[in-house]
Amino acid sequence: MRVGVTGITGGIGQTVNELFGRRGVDIIGFARQPGPHQYPLDVTMDEPAISQRIGEASPNGYDVWINLAGADILSGDNRKKPYFERLQELWDVDVLGTIKCSRAVIPYLHNTGMLINVAWDEALSGAPGDSASLYGTAKAAILGFSASFAKSVMPKIRVYVLSPGWVATRWARSLTEEQKSRLIQQSASKKWVEPQDVAETLWDMIHNPPPSGTVMMVN
Repeated sequence: MRVGVTGITGGIGQTVNELFGRRGVDIIGFARQPGPHQYPLDVTMDEPAISQRIGEASPNGYDVWINLAGADILSGDNRKKPYFERLQELWDVDVLGTIKCSRAVIPYLHNTGMLINVAWDEALSGAPGDSASLYGTAKAAILGFSASFAKSVMPKIRVYVLSPGWVATRWARSLTEEQKSRLIQQSASKKWVEPQDVAETLWDMIHNPPPSGTVMMVN
């Protein structure tokens, strides 16, 4: 099985790379600053350029494509940037990046191939605070796009959305205990989701696929 993954150097991406690799999957990883045996890909490039990079990395195509690339607007100095500057970063990377990669990879996905996008478990229900409204806006857009895109590319390609809660990646480690406690108490799941949980859910989605267009939660 050949799986393409954007955002491979992020917290979730690294875990997916390790878990899938141990289980014998051929991972084609992409990142803005890739590591060894990975491929450079800036999801803010135009769609033709992204398509070219995707095709060059795996001329024989892909069985699964996972869009994990996302903007970091929560850790370090990024958290202090103005609201609309952070929203623009989310829009350019998470939303437009997902849309561009989804469209660009279709010619390279094998028949009955699988495309998985990532949203957030509170994108439609909402949560208090600027961070929640920023992520809610971006991830709800991904949900809307994926729902229509699934109807456009079925039955050749199956489209899914994975919607985890707050994931304990690098930005979570930058928070104080009080901040982490307050944030998670406002969440739907009331607990932090580990990158391992997300990777295992992705594995299950691939090997036990639900009906196309399904939104999977990670709690």
